[in-house]
Amino acid sequence: MLNTFLVFMAVAGSLGFCWSTTRKMLQRIQALEQELRRTSDAVIQMAEIQMQSQKKYSVRFEEMEERIMELSVPTHDSSLPLERRHQVLALSRQGVALEDIVKRLNAPVGEAELILNLSKYMGGETTSAGKVNSQVKQYA
Repeated sequence: MLNTFLVFMAVAGSLGFCWSTTRKMLQRIQALEQELRRTSDAVIQMAEIQMQSQKKYSVRFEEMEERIMELSVPTHDSSLPLERRHQVLALSRQGVALEDIVKRLNAPVGEAELILNLSKYMGGETTSAGKVNSQVKQYA
């Protein structure tokens, strides 16, 4: 602030401004600097609130995903083939490795591989996890 004042005084003195005009300009500069500080503080507070909200909702979203995964794991009576197919494909889309899918669903490896290969072959429900696709054997 003092530097601003000294520079301004040097310029004002060289241009022949009167003292009252110089003082008014300095007051205006001070008012603008204060407003800039208040605005900056408000922006920082808004950013902090936004980050806190993002963290809170991110945790809730992760909890919901975990709950969905718990619900997607079959019950002891998962004899329905369509249910198994959807579970294999859902886990595969989430990037779960083939070995983990087989363990979670208590399913034969061949069945899980067949479901993933058929899905890939049919072009319907594709998996986004490259590591799962690379583990699945190709059948002719």
